[in-house]
Amino acid sequence: MSLKDTDPTGIPGRILMPGYIDTTDPARLGRLTGGIFYDYMMGERFRASGWEVEYFNLESLPRYAKMFKIPSSGIISRRCGGTFNILVTTLGCSTLTLGLQRRANRLGRFTVLICHHFRSHLERTPLRRFLYTWTEKRIVREADFIIAISGSTVRKLEELGRSGHDVLLAKPGLNVRLADEPRFTEDPRRLLLVGNIEARKGILEAVKALACSNIEGAELYIVGERNFDRGYLEKVEVCIGELGLEERVHITGRLSDAELAVQYSLADVFLLPSYWEGYGMATAEAMARGLPVISTTAGAIPDMIEDGVSGLLVDPGDWKAIGECINRLFTEKILRRNLAEGALRTASLFPTWDDTTGLVLKAVEDRMRQVVTACIDSGS
Repeated sequence: MSLKDTDPTGIPGRILMPGYIDTTDPARLGRLTGGIFYDYMMGERFRASGWEVEYFNLESLPRYAKMFKIPSSGIISRRCGGTFNILVTTLGCSTLTLGLQRRANRLGRFTVLICHHFRSHLERTPLRRFLYTWTEKRIVREADFIIAISGSTVRKLEELGRSGHDVLLAKPGLNVRLADEPRFTEDPRRLLLVGNIEARKGILEAVKALACSNIEGAELYIVGERNFDRGYLEKVEVCIGELGLEERVHITGRLSDAELAVQYSLADVFLLPSYWEGYGMATAEAMARGLPVISTTAGAIPDMIEDGVSGLLVDPGDWKAIGECINRLFTEKILRRNLAEGALRTASLFPTWDDTTGLVLKAVEDRMRQVVTACIDSGS
């Protein structure tokens, strides 16, 4: 199933997508979030358009490979074979899938890379930072076509030498319906943070910010996976105790979509003091529900939020500045209303999933037709 064997007029064929999508567990499919959900929506749009899609679950790799991030292209290739036209990988899986693109290219397959965000600079040890930096650069260089989910990611890809012709900006679609009106109450009480309990999300900074906000009645609800990083969770719990916030900070754990919707409906302000976001789906959902946002200038966040118009932005890690923002939004009614209106107005311009997946489908098929036609014309 090489490119030269593909009929460009009836392009659908077979796609291989290594990642963390487990189609054997329907319940787990219903709980997909973030980049994994993005990948799944892409795969299902291709499937609905006539493509055969195979998801290879990287969780099925040997434990040693997952633990030490060992490149496993050989294992993946043996299990899946070579009967596919397109290989779709993601940058977040770069260490495990390293070498898979090169194998696919040698077989005459078309390779697509989805870039949610670059994670090398987020790694804690020099060795892991080096490992991810090296693998990310190589995988970006070897991909035939790249899908980026934010403008900041596009700029990073350009810095690495990829031309705009090879990169498609396809922002995630909205998972929720736009609110009929901005969220505004005369007496605000609740801050909502949606994100796993991990350092990247700035959970500790959120707790400290609440303590220094001088808003005695404010409460913080944190919705996200508690067991993502047990060591960090313990630090957060200790911090809550030391600051005497046990009655004001509530870590709910992961919630169902219906339960999360209730949390959004009760919130007055959305808070996400993240150190890095490749896009920020939870923030987009909060804006679509008409919530004013407090966040940071990290990663793609400024591409989504205009400071002073749809939210307030501070430098990552500056919990004192976050506390000042909380104080302002809880005490300045006009500011809170204006930011809520700005957030909803901005969210009205966000794409739907149908928009996004359709854009990707057309771009990939168009590029495939170009490549296949070139192969036929050259006789290669």
